[in-house]
Amino acid sequence: MAGISKKRTKNGVKYTITYRDISGRQHTSGLYNTKAEAKKDLVKFENLKCQTRDTTYDLIFSAFLEKVKSKNSINTYEKYKAYYNDVFIEVLNLKYNKIDSLSWQRFFDDLKIKKSPHVANDVLKFAKAAANYAMKHNLINYNVFEKIEKSQTPSPDINHLTLNEIRLVLSECKKIKPEFYPLLFTFIGTGAREGEIFALQKEDFNPENKTIAINKQFTRGRLFLKPKTQNSNRVIYLFNELTDVLKRHIKTLKADCPLLFPNGAGGYHNSSNFRTRFFYPLLKYCGINKRVRVHDLRGSYIDMVLSSGLSIKFAQNQVGHSKSETTLNVYARNNDDMIKSANSKINSFFEKTKKCENFVRTEEKNPNKKIIRFPKRLADTVF
Repeated sequence: MAGISKKRTKNGVKYTITYRDISGRQHTSGLYNTKAEAKKDLVKFENLKCQTRDTTYDLIFSAFLEKVKSKNSINTYEKYKAYYNDVFIEVLNLKYNKIDSLSWQRFFDDLKIKKSPHVANDVLKFAKAAANYAMKHNLINYNVFEKIEKSQTPSPDINHLTLNEIRLVLSECKKIKPEFYPLLFTFIGTGAREGEIFALQKEDFNPENKTIAINKQFTRGRLFLKPKTQNSNRVIYLFNELTDVLKRHIKTLKADCPLLFPNGAGGYHNSSNFRTRFFYPLLKYCGINKRVRVHDLRGSYIDMVLSSGLSIKFAQNQVGHSKSETTLNVYARNNDDMIKSANSKINSFFEKTKKCENFVRTEEKNPNKKIIRFPKRLADTVF
């Protein structure tokens, strides 16, 4: 977008054209004596022609990274920055139109073998988004990465805890590692992300309203004053037992420590230490040999919510997903608990139906009871 601005000079009022480049930086171009003169040149900056021949991959990727840095999470930016420095380092100085789609297909096929299908697809996602961003700003007029076929990936090894397993790990944790019990209970009972829970402070917990405010994250040794995604600022509603556990937990903390879950030294938990020194050994102690990540507790919570008959909208708001499709398609699993809950409700429905039928038969056997029957035509229509 471009616009005309007034500028006062020694020679009086002049007009200048201001516009932004692909990186969002603002520039000015020329001074005009009248607004009409500026308007004649305005179209040059509003409808810049695509310069595909002169555009390098370095310009495309670096411009997109600037946008990601300001709009996305730090994790996403650092991941894409690594792709820029490591994966695409040899093509950065090449012109965009010098590499055809077939060459790029071979590039991603090799990347699938060297790294993994998941990495190859994630790098392709970055490249497509960068090219689309460049098209939006008229640096190129086509996206070569749209023709690249995604790599086939194996089914993810994602395992959630069942309700019985949740009861087991909480019970055993309370016995052998009671100092971790409130933290583990919060993981299982809120569905919050790891970085969000480690960043919690005492003031984020409201025992009267039975809520926890999610507005920051601690990840990779750094505190960020916003959750993973822009839409993740939220309030999580707690059930009574978890609320009581947190009330008792806060009384055990030092008054001058602001964190809700400090480590032994009073600082933030190290996520790697938490997994290797506590979480994985606890699962092994409980006899749970399937691969369960800390992040899978998030999915376990969603399973538990849906198995309890609560709405998908409630689960979505609790875990901070912007779309309910993510909650259902990525995290929810049609596990035994859900099947048993569904079958129980269906059985209940047919049991009520059966009781109703028995009641009708009893009424029909009563000779003193006047029975109103539907006309045959209406009965055929209804039934």
